[in-house]
Amino acid sequence: MACLDTSRADRHGGRAGRRKAAAAAELVRSIAADGQDLVTTRFNDAELCVVVELCDEPKDDERRVAHILEPLAILDFDDRAARMFASILAHLRQLGRPVGDMDVLIASVCLANGHGLTTRNAKHFRNIPGLILYEY
Repeated sequence: MACLDTSRADRHGGRAGRRKAAAAAELVRSIAADGQDLVTTRFNDAELCVVVELCDEPKDDERRVAHILEPLAILDFDDRAARMFASILAHLRQLGRPVGDMDVLIASVCLANGHGLTTRNAKHFRNIPGLILYEY
């Protein structure tokens, strides 16, 4: 099962951006064709809300975000994820390789629900034990 990180939904500019968007779309198609459910987390939903708040044309981006989220189940932060968050954060601090709390929150929800993570920012998640990454 694959959880889509916010980076999957970000806009990509220029030729390199179009290649990244195409690679992301292909990876998502491959995961879906493999019969895996596509989900995201409530934290990714919140990050997309920030994108809408900051954009020049909020109505257009609001529709685009709704279109992206419509087929996805949204995983919430629960007790299992909270314990996973504490474990991951402590582990990363002990390694001396902390990452942003939002990334740890996303990873904790993925792990608590048995999902891998589809992202273009794999370096943010590499030191999290047990998290399967689908990179593009």
